[in-house]
Amino acid sequence: MRPTLRPALLTAALLTGSYLLLAAPASAHEPTAIPDGYYDAVDGLTGEALKSGLNDIISGNDQLSYSEAKEALKETDADPSDPSKVVLIYNGTSVPASSSDWNREHVWAKSHGDFGTTIGPGTDIHHLRPANPVVNSTRNNLDFDNGGKEVTQAPGNFYDSDSFEPRDADKGDVARMILYMAVRYEGEDAFANLEPNDKVENNSAPFHGRLSVLKEWSAQDPPSTFEKNRNEVIYSKYQHNRNPFIDHPEWVNTIWGGTPTDPPTCDPATNANPVTLRDNAIVTSDITVSGCTGNASTTSQTTVDITHPNRGELSIYLYAPDGTYYVLKRTGDSGADLKHTYTVDLDTEPANGTWRLSVKDYATGNTGTINSWTLNLG
Repeated sequence: MRPTLRPALLTAALLTGSYLLLAAPASAHEPTAIPDGYYDAVDGLTGEALKSGLNDIISGNDQLSYSEAKEALKETDADPSDPSKVVLIYNGTSVPASSSDWNREHVWAKSHGDFGTTIGPGTDIHHLRPANPVVNSTRNNLDFDNGGKEVTQAPGNFYDSDSFEPRDADKGDVARMILYMAVRYEGEDAFANLEPNDKVENNSAPFHGRLSVLKEWSAQDPPSTFEKNRNEVIYSKYQHNRNPFIDHPEWVNTIWGGTPTDPPTCDPATNANPVTLRDNAIVTSDITVSGCTGNASTTSQTTVDITHPNRGELSIYLYAPDGTYYVLKRTGDSGADLKHTYTVDLDTEPANGTWRLSVKDYATGNTGTINSWTLNLG
């Protein structure tokens, strides 16, 4: 299920040992307004024309070396309550800027387009952030998507073999950094044309996913004061260009779409054939939908009926016909059996096709049964 973001705690903080754990850091001062006339050239543009026009505006910026980028991050990501520290992306801890407790995270993974730490995309501080080295290594070059197991060193972040889900307070930041890179680097400057797509496992290709999830994260987690201030510092002191999606978050949908489609006209479908859950194994159950019109709705519902002595051992995913998956349930809750309806935003998915419920039992010693499940896409 697409996660609902928790309210950002803009000013609250929790002391944990010698570090400061920030839910959503404020800035040391309010960011200034967008410079007059900065975006005048793209007034009224949409789609590819807007994307191209923004590229013209934000290209030609000053570029930093990799070592200069690290020094710049000490200011762009400074802890508002203690400027001698930097706030780390993903886990929100504040650590001394002069320490080895952080390194540089390329939010657009540097292997996606194979630019490494070369001056240009490899040193663009609009997508470089201080990070805990272990968490940075865990994220590696994974695409962004929902789901997985929780990162031990950064609660609230999740990962699996092909994707990484940041904590709620960083979801919008990540989305806007990825989309900035897609606008800034269009195959010029001797670098690859970077583009978002709706896939994971992009590896060394110059693509980053999953676009549909990034769009949702951008909408759910709007720019914070910290993020706006960061944009201003980069513009005024270092690169002299701006991230347009921090200044104008609505341009995400203006370029990449986002108008909800009409929900389909079809009835709920049920698969009532029992499926046995096996120890430490994945089982699936399919429903094929046909005769519907349009895409699924933003409030599609998946109802599951499962018998199991410990539902906390189970994770449940819904796979759309194109292979896109949605996390319905993670492990870790408690109690026996499961009868629950999950509401899922599926409005980017055509309704017709074969939908799959996937259930994994992560433990041994207990078995159970998928008694039935129902899919309501209207």
